[in-house]
Amino acid sequence: MPRFGAHAFIWAAEWNPEAAEKVIQGATRVGLDFVEIPLLHPESFDVELTRRLLNGYGVGCTCSLGLPREASLPEHPEAATRFLIQALNVAHQIGSEVLTGVTYATLGTLSGRAPREADYQAVVKALKPAARHAAALGMRLGIEPVNRYETYLINLAAQGLELIRRLDEPNVFLHLDTYHMNIEEKGFRGPIVEAGAHLGYIHLSESDRGTPGTGNVHWDAVFAGLREIGFSGDLVMESFVALNPDIARATCMWRDVVGDPQALVQEGLAFLRGKASEYGLLG
Repeated sequence: MPRFGAHAFIWAAEWNPEAAEKVIQGATRVGLDFVEIPLLHPESFDVELTRRLLNGYGVGCTCSLGLPREASLPEHPEAATRFLIQALNVAHQIGSEVLTGVTYATLGTLSGRAPREADYQAVVKALKPAARHAAALGMRLGIEPVNRYETYLINLAAQGLELIRRLDEPNVFLHLDTYHMNIEEKGFRGPIVEAGAHLGYIHLSESDRGTPGTGNVHWDAVFAGLREIGFSGDLVMESFVALNPDIARATCMWRDVVGDPQALVQEGLAFLRGKASEYGLLG
């Protein structure tokens, strides 16, 4: 049965002692199974604090990231591998079984040209040893396609599936995001069904990244597709209430798309849980 979670940026933009407790406490209050923690700076991440808070509140976690500029792909495959291995080690230490997100690119970095075969070869070169390291830790590595304004490498579910095919590692999965799908895909149900068993994680995000159910995402098509493939992965509400400076620059999130954060958490989660229940995903 799928688990329900939410991204930490719904509650806080950074990960320090005060913010970490706010996030984990907030997730507990609304009955989430886990919180998605961004590992943007694994080298300075407080493992002990995070593990203590997660255990204390009885909440699970997943971890996500995008590559930093100094480890960007396709330019720096060796640095990208080192960064991903470091992040995997941190994620493992705090109890996450996945590291997902834009594991193959730096958000907001564009080439001004179409991707080339050499670009994808560099991505495979970087991600294959990372995927094998994840497997040694008992973890899985996710690939999240994002829109053309944030990367030129992987924008569609089909491109993500092709990268998974080329990596040929059994612990690599597809991570879809309804915000990006709304921009790039022809629809919602089709790519989900095409992904099938490769789909292990989905960001449930409205078309403007605001409260789910208030925008243009075709939620019935999303959940119909998830039901059709017997989805049993992670359902994650994602919105950026608290804007991390790195993410704000990469995604151009300069205005408030939520309004009342409490309404986002209460009404957005209630809407998504209602849809998941309606389509039989919650048992």
